Amino acid sequence: MKKGFLVWCLILTVLVGLLAPPARADLTEYTRMEIDKGWGLWKKRVGQSAFPFLKIGQGARAEALGGAYTAIADDINTAFWNPAGLGHIEKAAYTVNYTSWLTNSKLFSGAVAFDAGFGVIGFSAISFRTEDFAITTPTAPYGTGEMGRAGDIAIAALFAKRITEKLMIGGQVRWMQEDLYLDKMSKIDYSIGTHFYTGFKSTRLAMGFRNLGGNAQATQGGEEVIMPAVFNVAGAMEILGKKGGPAYTTLSAEYSFIVDYAQVARVGVETWLNNMLALRAGYRSNTELENWSVGVGLKHKVKGKTFMIDASYHNNREKVFNQPFRLTFGGSL
Repeated sequence: MKKGFLVWCLILTVLVGLLAPPARADLTEYTRMEIDKGWGLWKKRVGQSAFPFLKIGQGARAEALGGAYTAIADDINTAFWNPAGLGHIEKAAYTVNYTSWLTNSKLFSGAVAFDAGFGVIGFSAISFRTEDFAITTPTAPYGTGEMGRAGDIAIAALFAKRITEKLMIGGQVRWMQEDLYLDKMSKIDYSIGTHFYTGFKSTRLAMGFRNLGGNAQATQGGEEVIMPAVFNVAGAMEILGKKGGPAYTTLSAEYSFIVDYAQVARVGVETWLNNMLALRAGYRSNTELENWSVGVGLKHKVKGKTFMIDASYHNNREKVFNQPFRLTFGGSL
């Protein structure tokens, strides 16, 4: 009991520190103006942060649920959402994700995790690449004949531990590099999360702090930019059937505070049939690009090993870019 109390005190301390307005020395002029007006921390300020690829959700299952995944967090893809959820892994698990993103850009990501006895250890990686683009200069506005490419990479180590039968905590340390064609930016950030079974039916609550760290700066002396820090408060429960049974439906809801964007509310529904076929749908509010998503998943067990494949499809509100599509393959041992 005392250990659980100390954990929650730590969580509240970090929350207060995150919600406090940033130091003025770390803010751009536009951000200072917003905060000078009052409590403007959570107003939309698109493009104010570094490493924007970190805000692109990984995993078809999680994104089919509208990103309302922090409290579900019961498979290997929780490595990208809530490190505490890795405490569900009993032996070992793996995943590989593909995302077809805007303007023919692509993301690949993967994660592995295993139970080391004293806790669950995991590793993850994300790679983002843009489509090749023509290089232009003031003297060659139609192109120099050269082609360029920009991209990002992130490599992380994770650890999760079950503190009690109901409470799990986890953390992540990650190294990232953003290739801006002629310049590069590197950074180390961290994330922490909790996952708590309340004891009321199957209800679980979760909180997560992602992409935490100081400001980042390009190697050639560019202006400092903030990290795209995110704070999530989430809940989930089975509204029909029992989890793991032949058929059940899970409802999840989540509220996200994004430091360089705004608050985003998310809700997702997942129905499993015969514990083999999953049907998913999700919705997120206050977003510029995509608000609803749907997905499907298949799960099959062979000699104690589980294999899964998931896909998700998202709308495009602006009707300008191609619709995002995600495909995930993974399993557990």
